[in-house]
Amino acid sequence: MTSRLSRALLTLTAISTLLALPAQAQASNYPPDFDICSEYDYAYSGPFELILDPVRDHVTKLTVAYRGYLRDYYADEDINIYISLNGNDAFIGASAGSNGDAYILLNSGPRNCVWCPTGGSPSDADICDEIDVPGDSPDSSGIWHCDDPTDIENHLFYWAYDEFGNRNDWDIQVAAEANGYWDSNLGANYSAYFDADAVCY
Repeated sequence: MTSRLSRALLTLTAISTLLALPAQAQASNYPPDFDICSEYDYAYSGPFELILDPVRDHVTKLTVAYRGYLRDYYADEDINIYISLNGNDAFIGASAGSNGDAYILLNSGPRNCVWCPTGGSPSDADICDEIDVPGDSPDSSGIWHCDDPTDIENHLFYWAYDEFGNRNDWDIQVAAEANGYWDSNLGANYSAYFDADAVCY
């Protein structure tokens, strides 16, 4: 009898515990630019190193680092990188890298995300004053505000994903230019390729 009562009591306790749990779990409130993958894929072609960072689903960063002979004659900031990604191309001014390179960083997704809480507070970023933070929902404690990709990035990444947001294979051509002088594999450009399923996403 005691054994039956104990089992019945345990069953009732388990049921009441399950009923008290929320219907669905709440995800952590990571910013939309938070790097979930933290794995990288690399490609090398001539004086170029390309680093693919699949940040999360539908968001990828691509670094193009140049270590060629133009750096012997021109400052890194005077070097321009030509890049074509699946047929869409751009000509982008490089920055001085910290690894002996001139580089560009491209990002297909949001960046510089700031949390704007409902009701605001004195420590909030100025940008929060300029947006409408939803406050009428009891489930809303605020909203993330992020910068969008640039027009150049939108153009370059146009064919980078399929209609469902999955990453395509990436066929990339790169070259460097400074003051009219080119490092372009004798005009053929340097080629790199990333498979769609390289790492993470």
